[in-house]
Amino acid sequence: MAIAVLLSAAVARADDDLTIIYTYAKDSLGAILTEFSKGESIPLKAEFKEQNELKSSIMGMMEQGTTPDAIIMPADHTGLHSFIRYSEINPADFPARVPPRVWASTYSDGKSYGVPLIQGNHLMLFYNKKLVAEPAADWEAMFAQRPALMAKGVAPIAWSFDEMYWFLPFLGAYGGWPLNDGKVQLNTPEMAAALDFYKQLRSRELPYPGCSYQCAVDLFKTGAVAYTINGDWIGKAFYEALGDDLGVSAIPAAEGRHMVPTFSSYVLSFPNQSLSGPKRARLLKLANYLQSTAVQKQFWLAMGAIPVEQAAFEQAQQNARGYLKKTIELMANTKPLPADKEMTFIWDAMGKGFLRHREGALNGPAAAKYMQQLAERHIRNAQRMMTTPGP
Repeated sequence: MAIAVLLSAAVARADDDLTIIYTYAKDSLGAILTEFSKGESIPLKAEFKEQNELKSSIMGMMEQGTTPDAIIMPADHTGLHSFIRYSEINPADFPARVPPRVWASTYSDGKSYGVPLIQGNHLMLFYNKKLVAEPAADWEAMFAQRPALMAKGVAPIAWSFDEMYWFLPFLGAYGGWPLNDGKVQLNTPEMAAALDFYKQLRSRELPYPGCSYQCAVDLFKTGAVAYTINGDWIGKAFYEALGDDLGVSAIPAAEGRHMVPTFSSYVLSFPNQSLSGPKRARLLKLANYLQSTAVQKQFWLAMGAIPVEQAAFEQAQQNARGYLKKTIELMANTKPLPADKEMTFIWDAMGKGFLRHREGALNGPAAAKYMQQLAERHIRNAQRMMTTPGP
């Protein structure tokens, strides 16, 4: 259930309020938005939503004409720009020093549809130092650790095994990637090989069975599993649970192949062309506030979120210790997550093909072919809908 946070700095008509939906760090980011509202005397209503609710919620709001003025979300969500009508962003409107690599992460189909606020969002291996003396560098090493862990009543690892964001590093390890130069590339030997290896982990009873995202988080926090795979966004919560016993490492290699986690950014986007509307000046003020050096440092200190503004990033890099230092280091070995519109359909096709492979209905090559066909069909249908005149 979405949790609404009302931030009002002055009495004003509802039409004058800025309305925002955000999907990151409910309490910490909510507090920063409150500071902006009070400091600038701009009434602001913010609503937190879980990421898995966001796309369907925004699509419904578009139909009803009730979209917010802005959304803070992962950059790959901008792939829906044709449907949500996100405002195109001109980086020249934002004077903060943000590296080109970070701005590049906001591009979808050759244009930017979001102002970058946080970078990273990459997956890593978290481990409990009380349970593991040396983190497994590859999956065979983790298999070797399994008997001793199980003897203590501890399972080896849990993660969101069935979610395709967690599968993508394995695909990258085998040399595959879902989208290249705007073309869907799922029907490949690399996809088949990655699927087969991934399924092998499950058949050998390494990952905790049937575990959702929250299940994996809870098991790791309580010491019921020695390892988990998750993103930099959860690091602070894990540190609060484990303290200095929290370790961070690269995801174990597969048959000598290093994992390729994705890198992306969280962005401030403006649905239904809101940046071209009457609230443009206030929205620009909000964006520049969130990209300012002082607030970017707050992101790091309050949330452990990696800043995009150069001075704040350099300070974080210099002062990082423990798991945070390793988190920043691991970001160097990542690949940008595609945000083109095709990715919306690719995620769905990958998930459906993956489930058929997992359950034994399709082998690796057949599952890869099915993914390709399904993604292409979805894309054709979407193009037809966009070009068919209305009644």
